[in-house]
Amino acid sequence: MLELRGWRSRKGGCWEEYRTEKLQSFNRSIHQIDPEILPLLNLINSFPDFVTLSSCSGRIVIMDMPDFGNKSESVFLGKWHGKVDLEEVWEAIKKGKRVTWFIMHPPILHVACRDMQKAEEFMSIARKAGFRRAGVISPSRNIVEIFSLEKMEMVVAVNGDPVVTKESLKIQLEFAIEKLERSRSRLLRLENELRRLEANGVGKSGRLNIKVKEPS
Repeated sequence: MLELRGWRSRKGGCWEEYRTEKLQSFNRSIHQIDPEILPLLNLINSFPDFVTLSSCSGRIVIMDMPDFGNKSESVFLGKWHGKVDLEEVWEAIKKGKRVTWFIMHPPILHVACRDMQKAEEFMSIARKAGFRRAGVISPSRNIVEIFSLEKMEMVVAVNGDPVVTKESLKIQLEFAIEKLERSRSRLLRLENELRRLEANGVGKSGRLNIKVKEPS
């Protein structure tokens, strides 16, 4: 996952400067980007009105926490961006020393936009692709966040002692993988929507000006 930072001034050519800076950061961090989401991020970045920030294709993690939500002191015991073997997950759980969580995170994208109009247009595209959660998280910087609603969280061990059986974990893992794949289908739909615009020459012109019907 890449670092989320925004731009502070939009006077003169600052959008171009900001976008160039973020694209350079994107290229430097290319090895940190989830391969599953890289084609979509490259496509978004081909539109001069957008630039991608922090993004993740979704993942399954085993995390050790002193308290729920205390990310600063949390430790990843396992992290996978696709299908994973039950034994590998079980071994990660056994490494826990505090409260150990099994979590499925859905895909999430952050996109900075040239102005609020472009932010609204990007949100419309995302909603058409099936992302029910699409909103501006930084009005002063026109940063859009979109993510899928599929998510799973459950305690699987306390102080190193599993509170689930391997058989029940197998069922939960199957559901998590299914949810992850379902949520990623929206990434493909978003990519298809953007490629349709690109085929119509929108990306080359550097301006979006579209109206799409919101999902019912």
